[in-house]
Amino acid sequence: MEAQKRWYAETLPLAGAVIVDVGANVGELSEFFFHALQGQGSLLSVEPLAENVAQIEQRIVRLQAADRWRVMQCAVSAQEGEVTLRLGSAEGTPHNSVVVATPSAFDSASGSAAAKYLRVPSGTLSTLCPSATIVKLDIEGHEYQVLAESLAKLPSVKAWAVELHLVPGYSLLTTIQTFRNAGFTVFGAGQKRGDRSGRWMSVEVPAGMDWDSVPVAQKRADGSEFKMLHVIAIRS
Repeated sequence: MEAQKRWYAETLPLAGAVIVDVGANVGELSEFFFHALQGQGSLLSVEPLAENVAQIEQRIVRLQAADRWRVMQCAVSAQEGEVTLRLGSAEGTPHNSVVVATPSAFDSASGSAAAKYLRVPSGTLSTLCPSATIVKLDIEGHEYQVLAESLAKLPSVKAWAVELHLVPGYSLLTTIQTFRNAGFTVFGAGQKRGDRSGRWMSVEVPAGMDWDSVPVAQKRADGSEFKMLHVIAIRS
């Protein structure tokens, strides 16, 4: 995560921004964002799991940051109401959850037979923070629904930092073009060959790039592939 933080610090206009951290997990990136505000702007962490929210609240208290940093316990989706979460992710990462259409559909895709589920409140990004200037999305494949709802409704957003996931039915090429059509230049996180520092660099996503150009990060138990791509979209 240190490489990700450095990339964000070098690329995003963070000072004095109105930042929304969607899928804040236990708040490590949110705390980085808070410090990057440099005493101006504001931060909203959005996280559906109560145990993660409790850790974020502890960070806010420790930093005496309640005047600029608040947390909301809910999921972000394409509509107001409730969504179903699968606790944990298909990749087994801790503290994570995944919005699913139906439990059986996700279990079938992930090969899980004993998943746990939770119904949680959901809100739209355009309602939760209509004045956002920077949005970070890391929500395990549900980012496409959120972008479809909010990209056009949040004209004040100067930059999106999104972890895009390979999800059947969603084209990387189409998603990148949607950002471009909305006036953004899209950069992926790249690394210099042979650079052992782990430093991330901004590489503009080339025209025509789709998921077949992204390396496989992990093979799931059912043989399906896990791929993701960190992108930053900056308003041109």
